[in-house]
Amino acid sequence: MEIQQETSVADSTASSLSETDVGQRPPLLEVRDLTKSFGGLRAVDHCSFQVEQGTITGLIGPNGAGKTTVFNLMTGFIPPDSGRILLGGQDIGHLRPDQIFARGLCRTFQIPREHGTMSVLENLMLVPPGQSGEHWWNALLRPGRVRAEEARHLDKAREVLEYLQLTPVRHEYAANLSGGQKKLLEMGRMLMADPQIVLLDEPAAGVNRTLLQSIVRNIQALSRERGITFLLIEHDMNMVMNLCDPVIVMSEGRKLAEGAPDTVRGDPAVLEAYLGGQYAAAAG
Repeated sequence: MEIQQETSVADSTASSLSETDVGQRPPLLEVRDLTKSFGGLRAVDHCSFQVEQGTITGLIGPNGAGKTTVFNLMTGFIPPDSGRILLGGQDIGHLRPDQIFARGLCRTFQIPREHGTMSVLENLMLVPPGQSGEHWWNALLRPGRVRAEEARHLDKAREVLEYLQLTPVRHEYAANLSGGQKKLLEMGRMLMADPQIVLLDEPAAGVNRTLLQSIVRNIQALSRERGITFLLIEHDMNMVMNLCDPVIVMSEGRKLAEGAPDTVRGDPAVLEAYLGGQYAAAAG
């Protein structure tokens, strides 16, 4: 992947997306009548929504609304009780997390899960799947192939580090990074996988305002320049309203509302339950 190359295939895709009405294309990711219970608690209750290709979609709601559970269902960490999850029209509800990852659906976590005792660069080098060097016989019988593959991954990792402005800390242990830098590292790990769609779980949590601005700029640039689709859970409403379109609101395991930021911001039920008084005056 050439991070700095402006004429890549992904750029062409992003350009075509901007010229086509998003609503006229099949959704990239679709949840249909999804349910999940834990004992007597129904965390996701016949939830349905779509994520259109090329969008930065926000998923909001109070704690306990079922947002993270939906993420865990979509990425195969837990199985659904019923309903369907479609990626590019193909049902992925029965697949393992690694199989879903291989199809281009990646996620981050509210608390980053970096390999703390490895360097930032090494964290990136681990990501590409199916590496020849994972098998001892390739290292023994095909050392040239292994070296060439590692060189390609190293070049790609360096480009990702430069793109995210993490080059100065590339040899630092990941555990020593700040919260914001760890969020950027997670984004870098996703870029190493060339994703179609990225699920971001509270990217603003624990991040100072300067690094948060960098994260927002990177999300916007990756959507615009690379054609990557984003679905993000976030409690920072200023970030959601300025970054996401559309915004989906969940309540008690179901979709409550969906629309453009201004539409959601003006919905009385959403204002009362989720956004608070700071938006009520603007809506009025």
